[in-house]
Amino acid sequence: MRVFVISLAFFLVLQNPAPSAPRTKQPKQPQSAASQQAVNPDQRGTEQSPVIVKVVPTTKTQEEAEEDAQERKTKVSSDWWTVFLTGTLAFIAFLQLLVYTYQAKKLRETVKSAEGQSKAMERHIGEAARSANAMENVANVIQFGNKAVMRAYLTVVAGTAIHQERREPGQPDLKFEARPELRNTGNTPARNVGIRIKADILTLPIPDDFRYALPDEPSRPGFGGVLGAHQMNSIFGIVDRFVPDAEVGLIKEGTRKALCVWGLVTYEDIFGDHHTTRFGQIIQWYPNGSLFVYFVPGQNDSD
Repeated sequence: MRVFVISLAFFLVLQNPAPSAPRTKQPKQPQSAASQQAVNPDQRGTEQSPVIVKVVPTTKTQEEAEEDAQERKTKVSSDWWTVFLTGTLAFIAFLQLLVYTYQAKKLRETVKSAEGQSKAMERHIGEAARSANAMENVANVIQFGNKAVMRAYLTVVAGTAIHQERREPGQPDLKFEARPELRNTGNTPARNVGIRIKADILTLPIPDDFRYALPDEPSRPGFGGVLGAHQMNSIFGIVDRFVPDAEVGLIKEGTRKALCVWGLVTYEDIFGDHHTTRFGQIIQWYPNGSLFVYFVPGQNDSD
């Protein structure tokens, strides 16, 4: 750029060359008396002798001729330098054009490379996000698996039962009573165990619209509301009325009527999660006094 500015200044200086020295005019020499006398006569021509005027160019002096030659030389030199500087400026402009073209090419390559890096970074961020989500899912699965392995599982299985019996004076009569077993099949204790249980004599088959009503408030079992891992305990459901003595045998057989027990168990595991277990059983007696217990369809579930 400095070369361009210096060349431009030099060109402007050459465009305005220093003025040459003024010419000194020679004073006209007075004409001689003979020439004046020759001019005085009437110089108009006639048809027989016309006057011919010959234009004779003014003869330059030696000094004027040298000055003209110097001016032509200076003009030629100035024109040559003008052409030279113009060519130089054109060459410099051409070089600048090449530089700008190269810079534009590199700029496009840089922009293209930056776009590629940006896309690569976006892909990397996407992969990192997916990897983080996958790791989070793995951690959640591991945590869920640990809980699933370690938590308490309460289930209700068949236990014992008592049929209605009129006893001798002085002994209380017995009502139908179901005593299913509550078991913790998990690896940690179940806490805050609550039991809502109901027993009754129902007609078989049980109607589809039977509501299986339960007590409003859960009862706390005698084991203090905590059932240890792999432990079991009996829960009790007593029929709240006596049936006619003539029907006791039919109820024990479980053909048209039977002793039924159902309920809901609530508890917490060691992780603080709440769980429920729903159960329903029908109890029959064999002639030898042993029990046969089967589950009420649709009334046994747990989480």
